Amino acid sequence: MSIILENRRVFDYITQKDELVTEGRKISGEIDKLEVKIKRFEIMEKRVTGKVIPPKELTDRGDDLVKQATKMEQEIEEIVQKINDFKLEAVPKEMKEKHLALLKDREVLERDRNKIALKVQKVKDRLIPIIQKEVKPLLGEYDDIETAKAKDGKVEISTFNRLEEFKKTFKK
Repeated sequence: MSIILENRRVFDYITQKDELVTEGRKISGEIDKLEVKIKRFEIMEKRVTGKVIPPKELTDRGDDLVKQATKMEQEIEEIVQKINDFKLEAVPKEMKEKHLALLKDREVLERDRNKIALKVQKVKDRLIPIIQKEVKPLLGEYDDIETAKAKDGKVEISTFNRLEEFKKTFKK
């Protein structure tokens, strides 16, 4: 069943919410593109660091300390850090900077998308009570609102019957 409302305020809220959702999805697409680039850099960095052979004295010392595990755990961590620092020195500075810039761009876009999601929720919080107030008197005992869409300056409300849904579910 569909109900058509000619409430400009409800129409404007739905239109605003739809625009915000579209904008958020656009940012999600940009984030996905950045994720692909970030993965490429991670793969390239692994190739570079994989070719670097750490100094033998550090790895030998690390193996000795592993045998004394609990007693020397902190020293092992320091040696591991030195090895990683040594490997990371082989990664070109430009590559590191681009990788970090992509990570920062993703963070900014995620923050923007989350702000839009909060705006969408605010619009929904204002919209739902208005729609319910307008539509509830027109619904049957077991009918409820499913969706509200803005079309051609009007609001189209689709409904469903809870009793019929229960019957379908019960039969399954």
